[in-house]
Amino acid sequence: MEFENFHAVLALILSGVSPRRCAGAQRQPEDIFELLQSGAGRRQIGDELGCSVGDIDWTRFDDAVRALTRTGAKAVSWWDTDYPVVLRAIDEPPPLLFYKGSLPGPGDQRGIGIVGTRRPTPSGVALARRLGNALSVSGIPMVSGMARGIDTAAHNGALGGSGGTIAVIGTGIDVPYPAENAGLMVDIARSGCVISEQLPGTPATRHVFPRRNRLISALTHAVVVVQGGIRSGALITARWALEQGRDVGAVPGFPGDYRSAGPNALLKQGAFVVETERDIFDNVPAVRQRTDRTGESAVDAERSDPSLESLSRTVLEAVGTTPVEIDALSRHIDLDVAAVQRCLLELEIAGFVERDAAGRFVRH
Repeated sequence: MEFENFHAVLALILSGVSPRRCAGAQRQPEDIFELLQSGAGRRQIGDELGCSVGDIDWTRFDDAVRALTRTGAKAVSWWDTDYPVVLRAIDEPPPLLFYKGSLPGPGDQRGIGIVGTRRPTPSGVALARRLGNALSVSGIPMVSGMARGIDTAAHNGALGGSGGTIAVIGTGIDVPYPAENAGLMVDIARSGCVISEQLPGTPATRHVFPRRNRLISALTHAVVVVQGGIRSGALITARWALEQGRDVGAVPGFPGDYRSAGPNALLKQGAFVVETERDIFDNVPAVRQRTDRTGESAVDAERSDPSLESLSRTVLEAVGTTPVEIDALSRHIDLDVAAVQRCLLELEIAGFVERDAAGRFVRH
């Protein structure tokens, strides 16, 4: 097996050394890996790191390396030049990352995080998907955790745009979670990147996800919470974002709905309001000027889409992220119901709006 830098970190972790302790290694990775082959060498490394370095299960080491080859994944250690720059600057950066796809390039390549509950409302799903799409189409990576609900919707919306999407998962890079997102995981790797700090084969465990969230926020300029409870993982991600000096946005929700408790609490604490993608562009200076190849944001591109007739554009601009009935929309824009229905049908076919189970419409 040809030596790679990540082999040294992998062997250290399998010897029982914590990721935090790994940061104290001052030797070159080749030297560390060689010392780990013998008991005397492990004692020497232990003295240098100030901890016990146990025997290494080399079978498990080989299994982990083979899992990367089998699944088409790769690994990068902090000794490597392609280790994400923005992760080097956080407290307790992971010494080893496993990934599929393309890691963020050199320099500050942060995106925008979209996170939220696993049990969203239809309007929450629609908004998350729309925000993910608008960011990616405008060349801005959308970052989330590939969980059910809001995360999944945001990732799906971001697929295909030039910005792509980044999923930071809490399982091994070869363990899709939830299982039904196995196909989504493949799609994300094609248009962006899937990242994990967990060893291959690691199943989902509750305690891992809060720490996973620090990497989601680290890869962003801002985190937007769409829906989530007051003790949800989305709120943990927002707290990490604040600790790391990132901006936080939140989608206001109806009082009394537990899914609105988290975002509403953040808004009381000073988070910026997010009702459309324009709110993100206006409130996050680092992404305000980033646009797609046409030189306009996704919002502007939609408004200037030549495929939209002026009447349909009027209807589209009146449809928000909260489901609305046709009659109410007709009264709002002072247009007869039949004309509104025709426009909504065209917009639905074009993918600009979608209909919920009650026949109401929301922006896609």
